[in-house]
Amino acid sequence: MKQEMININANLVAEPTFSSFENDGEEVVVANFTLVKKYGKGKEYINCAAYGEKAEKAKDFEKGDLIHVFGYFKKREKEGKTYKNFVVKSYNKIEKKEKNEEE
Repeated sequence: MKQEMININANLVAEPTFSSFENDGEEVVVANFTLVKKYGKGKEYINCAAYGEKAEKAKDFEKGDLIHVFGYFKKREKEGKTYKNFVVKSYNKIEKKEKNEEE
């Protein structure tokens, strides 16, 4: 099944957390972070995971940063619950413009 690739711009809820696991004898680093996207009065929380070399970039992220992510949603079931996670293919922090640059 082909994954639908999407772009999301949202704010970082908290500092990313890092972990690792072994895959085919190699250690794979994972950066996990949550983004929040506001819709009028509502909010959507998006749990994201960046793997391998992509995880390194998240070390520069801070709570509140505006982040652009590109990737796809992956669902999995565990103990009767469905978990939805966003697998990051590429991402970057969107820098705020300085006031004098906007004029």
